[in-house]
Amino acid sequence: MDRRDFFKTMLVTPLFTPLLLASKTTKNELELYIIAGHPELFISSLLKELEKYTDDYGRNFTFLNPHPQEGEMERILSQKGWRYVHKPIQADLTLSFSHLRHKALPSFTLVREGRIWDIRSRKLYSLWKKMNKSHNPSSCLTIASFKNRQIKSFAGESVSIYMEGRKIKTISLKENLARSFRTKRGTITAMIKDGKAWISDSSCPHKICLYSPPVSLAGERIICAPNHFLLEVQGSHSIDTIIG
Repeated sequence: MDRRDFFKTMLVTPLFTPLLLASKTTKNELELYIIAGHPELFISSLLKELEKYTDDYGRNFTFLNPHPQEGEMERILSQKGWRYVHKPIQADLTLSFSHLRHKALPSFTLVREGRIWDIRSRKLYSLWKKMNKSHNPSSCLTIASFKNRQIKSFAGESVSIYMEGRKIKTISLKENLARSFRTKRGTITAMIKDGKAWISDSSCPHKICLYSPPVSLAGERIICAPNHFLLEVQGSHSIDTIIG
């Protein structure tokens, strides 16, 4: 699977869940998504590769919810110098578990400050190939989130629209309008009113983007994975987000 196919896989159901989670205003700088029935076999190698991004973080970790491989993951991370803590507020790395709606081939991707990074292109390509060839499809999604340092919220000034990874439109949040965009899967409509933006209509099958709350702060975003569509609020302190 080449880079284009990898992103295509990551942007369509059943991998919608991690992208929707990434679209929430969690303010985590780094979020690593691992699809694997036994993530404990890969997590230490993945975290090792991320050290170049996390050298100013601490080494405390915890679980936000029960994980089927929690014991093994705790043991392996402890062997690698991580320290388990009971309270999420003390953790630099939080691990959570979720079920995908359908099974998918084992894989992983990194979201860094709103950007999806194909870390397979580095030293981890051989690990990714091994995951795909040696392990069965899984509905187990592990999310490893590095807690961001304190981030202030700033009011947005405009909304940028991205399709297929390219910025195609910027609209002032001072406007009051509805704008429809044609995608490869149909159409999607963004509504802007009273300084807020949201998705009012979409051709995507699950309509989850319609349930996302309005966004108005710089860096907030709404993602419709099936339509390869991203809406992001821009401001003087917003994050330059690219997807795909």
